[in-house]
Amino acid sequence: MIRYFVADEYVKNIFQIDLMKLKEDGKRVILTDLDNTLVGATVKAPTPEILKFFDEAKQLGFEVIIVSNNNKDRVAYFAKDLKIKAAHHKALKPLKVKLSRILKQYDRSQVVMIGDQLMTDVLVAKRLGLYMILVEPVHLHSDESSTKLNRQLEKLVVKRLKKRQLPTPPYLD
Repeated sequence: MIRYFVADEYVKNIFQIDLMKLKEDGKRVILTDLDNTLVGATVKAPTPEILKFFDEAKQLGFEVIIVSNNNKDRVAYFAKDLKIKAAHHKALKPLKVKLSRILKQYDRSQVVMIGDQLMTDVLVAKRLGLYMILVEPVHLHSDESSTKLNRQLEKLVVKRLKKRQLPTPPYLD
């Protein structure tokens, strides 16, 4: 069970993700969290850097899908500027139900999940057998109360990971 909290890759932010390497490794679909993965939770629209990153991803042939636990208005408003096919709100991560429905149309070996939380993003990705890239949270001070609780639980999980000598997120060391 503890291995469900180990990401395949750790990066400081999404801009450090090597899209070309992911493509060479056969990845074709990016599932990404929104709040504190792409921007802080209070930022309403994609920054120019985010737009550029996802334009590059789309030019390389990636399909980009937002999977967020946030509400419909937040996710839809953010996604419209990205010009992506799909954005899913209330994803209920770490539960697998909603993401399993999304994944029915894809080969899971071609899917990469990007997120900022061990307790939601990493856990659901690993339970679904997806390649997982964990990024440092963009802005911790904008976390909602439920996320703040998750951040406390992350510290406990990291202690167990270290005890078993498993990789841990560098920003939690």
